[in-house]
Amino acid sequence: MRRGAPQQAPLALQPCHVPGVEGEARCGQYEVYENRATKAGRKIALKIVVVPALNATPSRDPVFWLQGGPGAAATQVAGLSNDFLTDIRQERDLVFVDQRGTGDSHPLVCDIADDPSDLSRFFGELFPAEKIRACREQLEKNSDLKLYTTPIAMDDLDETRAALGYGKINLAAASYGTIAALVYMRQHPAHLRAVFLLGVANTNVRQPLPFAKGAQHALDVLFEDCAADNACHQAFPDLPKEFAAVMARFEQGSVTTQLVNPTTKQAETVKIARENFVERLRLLLYTTTFARFVPLIVHRAFENDYLPFETMAIRYNPGRGLARGMYLTVTCSESVPFITEPDIVQQTQGTFVGAARVRSHIAACKEWPQGAIPKSYVEPVKSNVPVLLVSGEVDASTPPWLGKEAMQRLSNGRQVNIRYYGHQLDGPCVRTMLTEFIHNGSAKSIDVACTESIRRPPFALEIPGQLLFAPSSLINKTNALRRARGIKSKKSETNRGASADYFQALGVHPIMGRGASSRARTWGATLIP
Repeated sequence: MRRGAPQQAPLALQPCHVPGVEGEARCGQYEVYENRATKAGRKIALKIVVVPALNATPSRDPVFWLQGGPGAAATQVAGLSNDFLTDIRQERDLVFVDQRGTGDSHPLVCDIADDPSDLSRFFGELFPAEKIRACREQLEKNSDLKLYTTPIAMDDLDETRAALGYGKINLAAASYGTIAALVYMRQHPAHLRAVFLLGVANTNVRQPLPFAKGAQHALDVLFEDCAADNACHQAFPDLPKEFAAVMARFEQGSVTTQLVNPTTKQAETVKIARENFVERLRLLLYTTTFARFVPLIVHRAFENDYLPFETMAIRYNPGRGLARGMYLTVTCSESVPFITEPDIVQQTQGTFVGAARVRSHIAACKEWPQGAIPKSYVEPVKSNVPVLLVSGEVDASTPPWLGKEAMQRLSNGRQVNIRYYGHQLDGPCVRTMLTEFIHNGSAKSIDVACTESIRRPPFALEIPGQLLFAPSSLINKTNALRRARGIKSKKSETNRGASADYFQALGVHPIMGRGASSRARTWGATLIP
């Protein structure tokens, strides 16, 4: 047995090959009771992937990755071992466990209008009541939906840690995973060495309450950055005014337009609901990778061309990659019950998102079972475990002030704010900080100077042809109408190299059937609907 391997591990894992992981991994399952309190009845098999350290004598404390969502699966991003976590793998095992209700751990999967082949649903009402009820009825047949909360799942994780034979462990987490990590920190502090949090939320996040202000802040900064960028300003000189005009159209109700069904490739007349338009735009503001398209989308919508909006909304459709049942149990149990009417007014007033997103979510939760969560759950987690928190200034999902709140009682924590970073994990700078932090087990001496060199990618002046769904006939018709109104097309980006190279450089994959691609590195857009 290698010196760094788990000692006396009772859980037998089998050699396996995992897509995106170089070399041999170890895979298996570990059973836990669905009802941990009674320790009786139905059992859940948790899927586990361990990517072994490359060093012949690795450290004994592995890194457990906690995935976002809520509702995304950790094992689906095991490929991070060859990318964002590759340097850590030299010294430590990397452990990916699908949280109960996600991935292959008794997944609570259903469709609540995440399928873009039904455009009217996809761009219509958020959280349709009949869809929520149908999801509940489907999943209740073999699941107690109240038992898929974060505190229960973190007890699962600690039991799995022990079954694998590990003592102290490190956690690396993104987005909702940061909430899970804080809960684990609260419940099992003795088993932690260090915790890395990226895109930081906290147990008092009360999702989706912060979304409106977070998105507004990201949009305001984007407007400023576009105005300061020569190419963006020349292409879209009146961006804030155009955005205001687009939003004014929705004051009369849904906007009717022609879109293209991504399955049939046929044009359809579709009504876009206001709450849906702002939600899809909010999602694109999560990362600098996708926010680069927002000025173009706004400008073309101002010209009554919603094809760019549709294209990017479908290409970045993270909700389709989530286990929606688990998402609803977590948010309806741990967040929505703590939202008050004054909260809604205060947190949404004066924002383009408005209050509809929160109210729709609250209405959906009236159709969903609520797990047992104590009132103390929302209090700041107190810990002296070393913690490094990384927040992006232009993160529309988990803006920096959420990380600041999480820091309140983390006596050995340090928060790093990055000006041109969003809800994403990419780039050598953040990866180096993570590697150094895990190696040292301390955030005090981490060199963060590299964050000053991080910049936005260039703003897009056209939607790349490789991304478009629309047939050339409709695109030509749209362009002809724009020319008839005296509108000139911007410089095309459609021939910037081969498509694979283009998408790799851009951080976008041409096929994103289940949410964002692994290339996009946006954690299934975590903390999203």
